[in-house]
Order: sequence, then structure tokens, then C-alpha cells
Amino acid sequence: MNNKEVINLYIEDRQDTLEWMEGEVDIETLDEVVTFIINDIKQKFQTDLLSLRDQENQYYEIEQIVEFRRPHTYITIPQRQDNEVRLNRNIYKIKNDSILLEKYKGARKVESVDYQLTAIKKANQKYVDTLIGIFDDLVIQPKKRNSLKIEEVKPIQFKNEPESPKFGQSPKESVSPSWIQRKSLSDSNKKNDLKQFTIDEVAKHNTIYSAWIVINSKVYDVTKYLNKHPGGQEELMKGVGTDGTALFMQNHPWVNAHYLLEQFQVGFLINHK
Repeated sequence: MNNKEVINLYIEDRQDTLEWMEGEVDIETLDEVVTFIINDIKQKFQTDLLSLRDQENQYYEIEQIVEFRRPHTYITIPQRQDNEVRLNRNIYKIKNDSILLEKYKGARKVESVDYQLTAIKKANQKYVDTLIGIFDDLVIQPKKRNSLKIEEVKPIQFKNEPESPKFGQSPKESVSPSWIQRKSLSDSNKKNDLKQFTIDEVAKHNTIYSAWIVINSKVYDVTKYLNKHPGGQEELMKGVGTDGTALFMQNHPWVNAHYLLEQFQVGFLINHK
């Protein structure tokens, strides 16, 4: 007889619970539903900066929460306090092709929504497409498989099943499932090439031929992106050659700029008041 499996996600006064019968739901389906919930949280809280940890304060990636069946995952946002009281709870009762979402306010169920898995996947893809609409082909693709296939990366094969990360070990140090793609070593090599710039030096790159912008004290070269910006070249040029952090937050407050533009970073801003 199959047992019921459960994953709980907590953030402030909200709780999302995934329920399914052991052996009846694919891991890919669970991953889609967890991603759907995380994307919803990002949009509700208008942030892309989230940390996921378990009861032992061990941090995880989204894929690892599903792979290791962590029963309790606490989601936190920088500079926000975690609240143990969850007045708003969502319970996702999962099957391979359909999901029943039950919404609770305290002990009272206020709504039930039926989702087809295809609708969940479509919503996840829409979230990815929104980011791409902002930064077009210059974005670093979000860490989500089955989204966009720019180039095929052969999965890493492991002889044994992955073990849960040990306490105090970061997710990147732990053994990952074969379908989790590893970042290239070229990323670390690029970090060694980053330089320090003053705001006066950044200001010299304020033309369509050399367009630099500062976001959160990081300097990016967005020259190739000017003609592809969804808001038009003129809107982006308002921040070129300056600290464009306030301008960026005004238009895209929920987006993690560095996550999207990391490969185009040329340095860091110094001596800026």
C-alpha cells in the first residue's frame, strides 16, 4: 500500500503543502509544481532573491528540495523576518497530469482550484519569457530545465543515488542529481578579470557605441542590448553612464539584475557616495 508523501514550503504567514502518493508521481512533475509555487512567491513579494533552508538551517536549491524530499522548507527574503504563524495555507494535491489546489484562511477552506500539469508548465514558461522579454538574448537563462534549449549539455552521470547534503555543507558542494547542469569553470575565470571603476570612469561610457550602467554597485556593459530593450533604446540610455539602480528598481523591482547580467559584468563601482 502506497504512503502519502508531503513537502511543506513556508514563508512568513503563508504555507504551501504538496501531497502525493508514493511512487505515483514523477519527480519532473513535482519539480514543475515547486517551481510554480516559487515563481508565484517571487511575484507576490516582488523579489527574485529567495533562500531555501530546512529545519537544520541547511540551504538547498529548488531541485534538491524535490530530490531529497525535504518535508519542511523555509523560504526567506533578505531583510525580512520569518513568521511561524501561517494564516494563509495552500495545499497542492498532486497527480502526474493534474493538481488540486486548496486554499485555506486559518482553518477555513476558501477556494479550490483544479490545474492541469500543462497549465503549470505554461505558467512556468511564461515567467521565464517575462525575464527574456526584459533582457532578450543577453540574459543568462534561469536555472530551470526544460525551459529554453540554447545548447545541449550532456548530463553528469553518477553511479549511486544522490545523498542529502550534510549539515553545514552548501548545495553547490553536495552531490547533485544527474539532470542538474553544472556551471562552467569559465565563470570563475571571468571573475578574475573584473576591475574597479569610479563613477567618473563609468560616465565616460555614455554613448550608443559604449554603454555602461551601474546596478547595485556592479558595472555592466549593455552596448549590444540597446536596440533590443523592450522599453526602447531611449529608456535604457537614461541610465547609461550613471548609477541606474533606482531606475532599474522602478521598472523591474522583482528581478535579480545580477542573475541576468552576470556574464556582462565588467567590474565593480568604488568610491561612490
